[in-house]
Amino acid sequence: MARRFSNEVVRPAAEELDREESFPAEIYAEMAELGFFGIAVPEKFGGTGLDCYAYALIMEELSRGYASVADQCGLVELIGSLLSTYGTEAQRERYLAKILSTEAIVSYCITEAEAGSDVSSIKSTATKSDAGWRLSGSKLWIHNAPVADLGFVLART
Repeated sequence: MARRFSNEVVRPAAEELDREESFPAEIYAEMAELGFFGIAVPEKFGGTGLDCYAYALIMEELSRGYASVADQCGLVELIGSLLSTYGTEAQRERYLAKILSTEAIVSYCITEAEAGSDVSSIKSTATKSDAGWRLSGSKLWIHNAPVADLGFVLART
């Protein structure tokens, strides 16, 4: 299924997506319908509950069509896996279904000017406060920033 989708949908759109540097919203929605988001997220949380091997095979096929489309799959998988594994019940209920269905587009905020994408060197912090959490620091090159509904920020606690 992933190979057919990549050959019939992704590859024909690749040149235009690259030239326009545009977000593949229609392809993104089709990927959600086919279950390409949340591949290794447990079924009880709305994922397909497959293993990492299945995820790797799907990513390989999507990458054959256009690596940036596979990257979108990887981003949703990363956030979905983190939420399903480490998120609170309230966080999973509030965000997970929306992310896996593409109702909400996600971004991740990792890269810092002095650390690059070396997560062991990040300086941004998150401090618990009466109102929730206070973030301090700065990020750059935020994946999906122009189209994101939600941003997941990596910070030290």
